[in-house]
Amino acid sequence: MGEYSNKYLDSTGVKHLWDKADSIYQKKEEGKVLSDENFSSAEKEKLAGLENYSLPTASDEVLGGIKIGEGLVMDEHGVVRTVYNPEMDIEWDTITDLPTTLEGYGITDAATKDELDVLDEKINEVREEVSKVYKYKGKVSTYADLADIEDPQNGDVYDVEEDGMNYAWNADEERWDNLGTIVNIDSLSNYELDVIIGCASSEAALKEILSNGGNADLSANIALTEAVTIDKDTELDLNHYTLSGNVEGYMLTADNAKLTLKNGNVNALRRIANAVNGGEIVIKSGTYSSGDVAMSAIGEGSKITFDGGDLTAVEGGLGAFDGAELEINGGTITGTDNFPVFTNGTAGRGGNTIVMNGGDLVGNIASPGYEACGVYIANSDSFTMNGGTITSNGGCGILMRAGNVVINDGEITAIMGDHVPGYVGDKKKVMSASAVIYDEASNYPGKAGMSLVINGGTFVGADHAVEILSNEATPNVEINGGSFTPAV
Repeated sequence: MGEYSNKYLDSTGVKHLWDKADSIYQKKEEGKVLSDENFSSAEKEKLAGLENYSLPTASDEVLGGIKIGEGLVMDEHGVVRTVYNPEMDIEWDTITDLPTTLEGYGITDAATKDELDVLDEKINEVREEVSKVYKYKGKVSTYADLADIEDPQNGDVYDVEEDGMNYAWNADEERWDNLGTIVNIDSLSNYELDVIIGCASSEAALKEILSNGGNADLSANIALTEAVTIDKDTELDLNHYTLSGNVEGYMLTADNAKLTLKNGNVNALRRIANAVNGGEIVIKSGTYSSGDVAMSAIGEGSKITFDGGDLTAVEGGLGAFDGAELEINGGTITGTDNFPVFTNGTAGRGGNTIVMNGGDLVGNIASPGYEACGVYIANSDSFTMNGGTITSNGGCGILMRAGNVVINDGEITAIMGDHVPGYVGDKKKVMSASAVIYDEASNYPGKAGMSLVINGGTFVGADHAVEILSNEATPNVEINGGSFTPAV
């Protein structure tokens, strides 16, 4: 506990701790215990159908109900009582030959009066000695004032106001001995208690808990007013509460550390989180919304792993830059006015690796003059699709202007609907509503060595299943299998 180890838990803190436990854990019910066995409803109904069988009559051979013996009766309430028998009354005045000594009554170890008198003397001696130990005599202002006390007796105690100390007179050494001082022990605040147990109900507590790393929980809705950097591996269980924020840039940054988020809601007016300097963000579950780019991995070794949950972002769901990684295994990522997954076409920002094993990517568009896109590969990046679905509502499914794309399985659908074809990214070039577009012709900086390989999957486009835009005589496109509508 570090700096909080010398503090105590007061009544307010106990209630705070109890409220936290009550919000997180299931209460134990009277008469119930945890068990590896599950009691089913069918078994409960079977027990409820049993009749209330009567007990058999007890005998020498059979266990059963109570048999009423001689001298006992049972009333209408089932209470057993003894029966009064006047023949058993004792005539006490006729009893003779009573003992006249203690020994006669079987008492052999009773103390005599003389022995009790000796014991009383010893008790008084002890009392006298105890009275000599310490005797509180009063207060003085300063330690120097103790020297003015006349004829102090052994054990006399004075309180010195200048230092709060108590001093006792030691007659053997003829000096005043220090008996100690007043020590103030503060109570633990709710904030400090939050930090100790790793369960935050305030922004300040959450920031300190995240700085310590390890497992952390929310016990209340928290709004961040400042960005938070995590530099130790941390698993944050949102515990079905909401973490929100209105900060410049990213709310959370995993800097050379792993940040895992699950079980709750994260709402960012701008951006949610990024991983830098080899950091990693893992999304296990929960609901996430962003008014800008939701999450980014930046730099070699930095990574975002999306295992589950529901992410909605305006400008982009997951972005990879400068040699970073993205891995999508489940959940749903939706772009409301741009890409669910994307890279950047600026020279030198490529080298990113994206693998999609499952999950659903949904691209939508709202800005006039542009069209939707599910996955945008704009640099010398690699994108491998092994499963999942990509749906573009009003545009193309995958648009690659550089890099290497390999599709082994999955479903890609491009729907134009009522939308008008438009631009994708910063290239002012009208695109089609095709499941996959190989756009080498846009001549992006990272296009050298770009390639498209399709080994399987389902491809449905409003215009084309696969469209190739190239100035090369032989574009680097290889199609080995898959289902295509319209046909390639």
